[in-house]
Amino acid sequence: MSLNLKLFKYLWVVIFSLYPFNINAKLFPKNFHSEYQLLQESSNLGKVIVDFKQKNNKYEIKATTKAEGILKLLGDREVISKGQLSIDGFSPKIFELKNKKKPKKNILAVFDAKYRQVKLTYKQETKSIALKEKHSDVLTYLYQFNFEPLSKKKYIFEVIDGKKSRTYLYNKVRSEFISTIYGSLEADVYEGEIKEKSNSTHYLWILREPYRIPLKIEIKTDIGINIEQILVKTNLLQVK
Repeated sequence: MSLNLKLFKYLWVVIFSLYPFNINAKLFPKNFHSEYQLLQESSNLGKVIVDFKQKNNKYEIKATTKAEGILKLLGDREVISKGQLSIDGFSPKIFELKNKKKPKKNILAVFDAKYRQVKLTYKQETKSIALKEKHSDVLTYLYQFNFEPLSKKKYIFEVIDGKKSRTYLYNKVRSEFISTIYGSLEADVYEGEIKEKSNSTHYLWILREPYRIPLKIEIKTDIGINIEQILVKTNLLQVK
């Protein structure tokens, strides 16, 4: 084998090893803005506004919920995640949940990689939990699909979703097309369950390309109502 051929084969192995996720996917965007409508059947319950930015491998993502209808019982909320972004995905450093109606219920989580723990502060009390491999939060795990193989069918995420850290389990049930203002988009549909939490079954519709972002989410809230969260606007796609 010639020296040039050996070098080519070596370089290909190195290049391939740097891209363990979907090789057809674009690099994760530098920034984006998305908006979701919240619905209970045909009733408007408000909207969720998501803004993301990254620079020098540091990211910040913010989701603001503006409640309407019965969701006003919970009030407006703002969720923020900050941390590092690499080819393996998100590594949160700070997670904040701000309850606009009841600020005393604000939550702060600090991820400490050095001591392998997450410090959770709620109502001026702080507790520590073990930091697990690829520990995420309720915002970033939804975008972690971008860094996983497209053919993968089962997922396990360790998620800080408020006062607790929980295990989220997902199983791909089908792929289907959804009609949107951006045309007919193909999504993978995942059935989700939160381990050791009753009545936690929910569904995610994750866009297959160009970016693996949520198109639709179906969940049951803590006050017992079913909600659909549907993408209505994003600068990641072009209107057709």
